[in-house]
Amino acid sequence: MKLRKITSLSILLSFVVLLVTGILEYFLAHTRLVSGIHTAFGLIFTLGVLFHLSNNFLPLKKYLNSLTTVSISLAVLSLIVLAYFDLPPFGSLVDYGTRLRATQSQEISPSRYQVIEMNTSHHTKLSIDLMRSEHYWHPQMAIWIEDLQGKYIESIFVSKATAKGLFFGGRSKANFKTFDTKTTTGNNYRRVDALPVWSHKRGIQYADGLFVPTSNKPLPDGMTGATISENFRLNTSVKNQEKFKLRLELNVAFDDNEYYSEYDFPEDATFHNGTGQLGQPSIIFETIIDMNDGKNYYLMELIGHGHHSAQNGKVYTDLSTLTTARQLVERIVVGVKKPQ
Repeated sequence: MKLRKITSLSILLSFVVLLVTGILEYFLAHTRLVSGIHTAFGLIFTLGVLFHLSNNFLPLKKYLNSLTTVSISLAVLSLIVLAYFDLPPFGSLVDYGTRLRATQSQEISPSRYQVIEMNTSHHTKLSIDLMRSEHYWHPQMAIWIEDLQGKYIESIFVSKATAKGLFFGGRSKANFKTFDTKTTTGNNYRRVDALPVWSHKRGIQYADGLFVPTSNKPLPDGMTGATISENFRLNTSVKNQEKFKLRLELNVAFDDNEYYSEYDFPEDATFHNGTGQLGQPSIIFETIIDMNDGKNYYLMELIGHGHHSAQNGKVYTDLSTLTTARQLVERIVVGVKKPQ
């Protein structure tokens, strides 16, 4: 009897903790603490259920032979199918929760800092230090250089999901942060409007008329990397240039606002077809690096945003329709080690 009491109490308390942490995970931004508690008590709950099944095996065996069991099993299977294919009401439920989390301020911790090494074989060394702000949330990113007339020279870094064309059908607001390296079949989408300034500036048009790399014609590994979710320092290098522009483009999914929502641009199929994830357009930072000005550090400035559905590669300087998109970055400092 004592074991039954321990088992029942363990299941009850674990259920309460799972309920509370599940609600927190749904409505609030993900934290390691809440996730760890949820996982630990999920294990305790599972062990309690196994003990419960063992203690009540005979009556449960009788239940399994009833018509009610078949009905419940079919109902559960139907719910699993609806959830797997992201059908209503599950899709809408997940979308709502993720929309809440995407628009919340995120905790900023200077101690979490990624150091990334890219191609450092050229003579001009660059270090790009980005300190995230409160709405920096798993963005797509491209960093490249141009000459002073705006002619594209080369890409330094491009997020893998964009560089490899890995935005597959099945991506949702719940799984998009971990979906970049998974594969699936059918309904293969590309976020054509994630980084329009970079993609148009690069100027390579693919067979479908779009400017974003496809999964069968990806960018080389040397300039691509996983989505950078924290503050970072990117160490890289470029070929010798006397004077050039360094640009960085960022785009966060699911950060829609009153100007960029499901009710806006009703005739714009690209904005509404799922590849853009209905959010504010990309933002662009720029600095001009001059090898002869005696400077070793440059501050990148926010100069505008891209087109909301990548119809062109223009930089729009009016930022009045952007809200949380202007709160992605605290500052970006570029260090330059010039050739002797």
